[in-house]
Amino acid sequence: MPDARHGLSHCTLCPRRCGADRFQAPGFCGMGAALRVNRHMLHHWEEPVLSGSKGSGTVFFSGCNLKCVYCQNFAISDQGLGRDLGVADAAALFLDLQAQGAHNLNLITATHFAPLAREAVLLAKSRGLSIPVVWNTSGYESVETLRLLDGVVDVYLPDLRYADPQSAARYSAAPDYPEAARAAILEMHRQVGNLTFDADGLARRGLLVRLLVLPGDPGGVAESLAWIAEHIGPQAFVSLMGQYYPAHRAAEFPEIDRAVTQAEYDALLAVLEDLGFENGFAQDVGSSKEFTPEFGTGEG
Repeated sequence: MPDARHGLSHCTLCPRRCGADRFQAPGFCGMGAALRVNRHMLHHWEEPVLSGSKGSGTVFFSGCNLKCVYCQNFAISDQGLGRDLGVADAAALFLDLQAQGAHNLNLITATHFAPLAREAVLLAKSRGLSIPVVWNTSGYESVETLRLLDGVVDVYLPDLRYADPQSAARYSAAPDYPEAARAAILEMHRQVGNLTFDADGLARRGLLVRLLVLPGDPGGVAESLAWIAEHIGPQAFVSLMGQYYPAHRAAEFPEIDRAVTQAEYDALLAVLEDLGFENGFAQDVGSSKEFTPEFGTGEG
């Protein structure tokens, strides 16, 4: 097993490759060399195949390698609020979520802690963790880091935020996001394939790609859907997210300082249909609490 300190003394865990010695000072993500967790909980508002009836066992990691101007969790991602945990403490937290009845262990924005998170998951598995492990990510990942997770993560839940480098630079300070996220998603699919389910219809293994609709669609959701259809296939599971609202610094960018309209969202549902997508989830515009299997059954 790779040393959990791997990559932290000259950090290259994400596409930023900032080179920080995180034992001495934070990296671009704002985090040092200790796992920092903001909160953990049973989450009932993920996609139905994750939340089920008992909830998804979510762990919100502090810090982030993106700087999204519209971030709805900026106190966690940008301000770094949370508490530091050792690997054994994190493993115990994972097992506690399982004991509470969580259908899965949902690690949210853990990219910049990948070696430590990996070690904590493996330790928890050695102590009885048996629920699927979900890697819930912005999609801004390096293929090399994802390969550390091969065989450890069961379900990949990446965003695909941008198809356009200019928009990625303007809204998330990451002009290389489209290239990096597409390579990452292909690696995720190589590892786990398309989404599969247990007897209760809950996600067991595979890839589910989220696409957040921004006002006016500067992220290029239609182009991203076309890319998924071409490179993975329309059988891929996707989640079209309508939950955007102006948050954090969105007021500084007038074009996204408003809600998404129903017409904008419906136009992208039509793109899904035109491209032949059959599996996935839609969301009420403006809601972060309700996913519905608007196209296909959400199970397969």
